[in-house]
Amino acid sequence: MNPFWMWAALSAILFAGEILTTSFVLVFFAVAALIMAVAVAIVPMPNEVQLIVFGLLGLLGLAVGRKWIRARLAARPAADFSVDEKSEFSADRELAIGAEGAMIYQGAPWTVVNSGSSAIAVGDRVRVVKTAGIKLIIERVGQ
Repeated sequence: MNPFWMWAALSAILFAGEILTTSFVLVFFAVAALIMAVAVAIVPMPNEVQLIVFGLLGLLGLAVGRKWIRARLAARPAADFSVDEKSEFSADRELAIGAEGAMIYQGAPWTVVNSGSSAIAVGDRVRVVKTAGIKLIIERVGQ
């Protein structure tokens, strides 16, 4: 088999593996295999040299690339979870004082906690007081 096509096929397989695993490991070896495909097309070299260069390129890419990717991801500001505090909606189920349950808010089910001083009945207007993680802390309007 022509070494160019062998390295090109290995690169495609490794890229596919990276897509399936999303581990940020195989991508560096896929790039190394692609570099090897181009290199053997330009300069013929023995199989042993090809394997050594491939291994070194893959490991070098892994060592440098993962650090770079992690630094870029760490530097990105975390996505804030924000919901319009003080927004109001109608309760679609009852919720006792201090109880936790699920309600439909903006068309999606949310975990809510009744932090108010009165129970919430179906149809009552409730207000989002704040968020706690991915929970909405609510109270009945008019307390």
